[in-house]
Amino acid sequence: MTALHLVGNGGPEMLLLRHDVPLPVPAADEVLVRVRACGMNNTDVNTRVGWYSKS
Repeated sequence: MTALHLVGNGGPEMLLLRHDVPLPVPAADEVLVRVRACGMNNTDVNTRVGWYSKS
């Protein structure tokens, strides 16, 4: 599966495109949803920059 991995706070160089992430296996009461596109908002950008603490 392809994933965008945030490896630390900073600029776009802190985003790592990975193609080696294993596909998750859902439990009996779960479903697996394929995401073909997603949006980013201010919270996503502020988290990458480091304006929010880890929680």
